[in-house]
Amino acid sequence: MSLILTNRTAGIAATMLLIMAAPAAHAARTFCCADERNQQRCGDVLPTACRTRAYIEYNEAGIRVRNVERPLTDAEQAAKDADYKKQRELADAAAQQQRSDTALLSTYADEKDLDTALDRAVSELERSIASAEEKMGGLNKDKAKLEGDKEFYRNKPLPPEMKQKIERNQVAIKAQQAAINERKKDVEDTKAKFDGFRKRLHELKNKDKAEAKP
Repeated sequence: MSLILTNRTAGIAATMLLIMAAPAAHAARTFCCADERNQQRCGDVLPTACRTRAYIEYNEAGIRVRNVERPLTDAEQAAKDADYKKQRELADAAAQQQRSDTALLSTYADEKDLDTALDRAVSELERSIASAEEKMGGLNKDKAKLEGDKEFYRNKPLPPEMKQKIERNQVAIKAQQAAINERKKDVEDTKAKFDGFRKRLHELKNKDKAEAKP
């Protein structure tokens, strides 16, 4: 059953009468809303006009039990979802920062500890670079020897075995140089990472001091 009440005040009164006078067979919930003309529409099932609007639900005694907001449009829902996603991302980032800060403070008591760890990490990488460069020296010696051997075949085809040796040497030199470059990059990345640690540690220590002041 659905009604339209043209006068707002009379409509509200009529709405209450409708609810109170509802037959026992339909002693359930009543739903009411104001349509686009501000006319009251009520029914024991949600009126069609109320499906896109805010409405009020009454119980069988005519007592309001809840207010229901109008459903969001697609654009509003999309905006709400985007805002929720942004808030979640911010919350996740804050939680990650908190974990990083906790790990930083538990690992390095002060900047001296941090510098010691940096020196140890860089020294290890530099030893690796030195070892790789030593290996590169051996490959370059092999290359020079192969170039000398090629002189014996200046005017004739190289033997297949020698071609393979030259190709393997070229591949090995290229790979070794790439490894050296990567390790050198690791040194710079490590220094940059520890610079970030130092800056954040300084910020956290200053924050603790500021919060400790009366």
